[in-house]
Amino acid sequence: MKYLFCFLFGASFLFGADINLSDTDIVERVINFVIFIAIIWYLLADKLKKLFSDRRESIAKKLDEVQEKLKIANKTKEQALQKLEEAKEKAIDIVAIAKKEAYLIVQKIDEQSKVDIENLIKNNEILMDFEQKKMEKEVIQDILFELFSQEASFENSDYLNILNKKVS
Repeated sequence: MKYLFCFLFGASFLFGADINLSDTDIVERVINFVIFIAIIWYLLADKLKKLFSDRRESIAKKLDEVQEKLKIANKTKEQALQKLEEAKEKAIDIVAIAKKEAYLIVQKIDEQSKVDIENLIKNNEILMDFEQKKMEKEVIQDILFELFSQEASFENSDYLNILNKKVS
């Protein structure tokens, strides 16, 4: 309002006009405006209060919901972190168990390999003995065949001496 008066006063001063406030209806207009605002306030005050209180309650409700969701999210995060720690501990345990099992498997394979090698050596020795005896029998058969094919008259003792000499 002050600005309006200043504007009117300044404009009249510039144009050289005299301003007489008694000729204006500014006071009546201000009184009408105040009455209008009072009527509007009387009619709309309860609705505005209700509107603002409803708005405040809905904002508070949404804030409570968001805070509850935040609490749930924090609880879920904490549970996830706890499960992560448990998983890390289980992983460490699994790795330790796997190392132990690998060591035991290596030991078992090593022992089995030693046993297999010993068995192979024994089997090879038995096979060599068998082959040696087989060769001896063949040699003896060849000698006997030669002796009998010549039809020489030897005595048993002579045969034994010849065999002993060939075998040794």
